[in-house]
Amino acid sequence: MLKDWINIHKPLFGAFLETHIQPTNARRIKNAIPIGWKYYGNFDHHQTARVVVVWDPRVSLFVYHASAQMVTCGIFVQSENINITVSFVYGFNQVDQRLPLWEELSWLSSSTLLATKPWAVVGDFNQILRATHHSESPSIDVDLSGMDDFVLALQAANLFEAASKGLPFTWWNSSEAHPFSKRIDHAIINEFWANEFPDAFAEFLEPIQSDHAVCSFQVPRLARPTRKPFKFFHHVVDHSLYALTVEESWSLSNSIERGSHQFQLVRALKRLKPSMRRLHKDHYSGISKRAKAQAEVVTALQRQLLTNPSPDLAGQEHRS
Repeated sequence: MLKDWINIHKPLFGAFLETHIQPTNARRIKNAIPIGWKYYGNFDHHQTARVVVVWDPRVSLFVYHASAQMVTCGIFVQSENINITVSFVYGFNQVDQRLPLWEELSWLSSSTLLATKPWAVVGDFNQILRATHHSESPSIDVDLSGMDDFVLALQAANLFEAASKGLPFTWWNSSEAHPFSKRIDHAIINEFWANEFPDAFAEFLEPIQSDHAVCSFQVPRLARPTRKPFKFFHHVVDHSLYALTVEESWSLSNSIERGSHQFQLVRALKRLKPSMRRLHKDHYSGISKRAKAQAEVVTALQRQLLTNPSPDLAGQEHRS
């Protein structure tokens, strides 16, 4: 699911939060990202990787500071000759446990690495910035504990919220009886980021397999042209016509292609692609459409839950 999202949205880098992955099964990270992508988990600072940074090998990424609640990376986008710093955050649940995170932000802002460089801080802070970041405000008095600490930390670090689009809230409590939503995930920037990328914005999208919205930071000047690669669907291997389809295509290639063995192999694989696409379309396209339709239903429910939650919507989402 995560790999599919990456292949669709084409990010250059990002982070998974609250993974619960132990160092002994870190291979799960590699299985969740595209082939060739690299990753870093903050295992040295917590028994599980609370923050896992992943990146496309076409960018250079160096982790120059990590803690249990934040991983800060220097990133060089060679195609654009751009150097930026991005910190990925997953704040602890308790107010007092987040105090070291606020101190860390202030300390980083005064370091020579960030003093005059574009810097973005993105992630789950587990903290609202204002009362309206709670779906039940102003009808009830919402819990504002920790909010002043967060605001003061941003002021001390000369950070502020980036322009944003999408969902007004980023997390919901998964309760059918009393559902509510909050905006506890944020995209924060400094003035040098705002000056360097005036058209950049954060977009909060529907959750994938989480109770949190996905945060996609868009920097239009870094947008890359997309191309649709051939995708091999492993389930076609189980179809009764799979072996025959491969054999027919392979035999035809061997009979007409001339050249080195490497050239013949490349041409044979290229000739096989249309046959595989046809086999999948003829026998499995209905399944894909049904799965897509159901996914759209769930996505619509998640969007509503992170906009205006209600017990009825919560029940529908759980049943879906």
